[in-house]
Amino acid sequence: MFGHRKNQTESPPVTGRVCSLLEIPQGQKFRIVEIKGGPGLHRRLLALGFHRGDLVALDGEALLGGPVLVKNIKSDTRIALGRRIARKILVEPADENER
Repeated sequence: MFGHRKNQTESPPVTGRVCSLLEIPQGQKFRIVEIKGGPGLHRRLLALGFHRGDLVALDGEALLGGPVLVKNIKSDTRIALGRRIARKILVEPADENER
């Protein structure tokens, strides 16, 4: 169900800027800086173990615009998020040495 992006090698690393989960290259570490959603989305992501400040990485992407697979680096958990939700999670690049 989840595959690799076709242009994965063509995506330049995102540096020094805040962007949504949908804009990050696969496998690179990012820190959650903001969740642009209502209280329901905040509660749901907290229940799934995703908090502001957590390190995350894009782990995969369904074909044809389906959900994205996001990994929480600290807890080593993965969840599939719909693109509308992933677009509301803002991240910034993290140091490669951070865990």
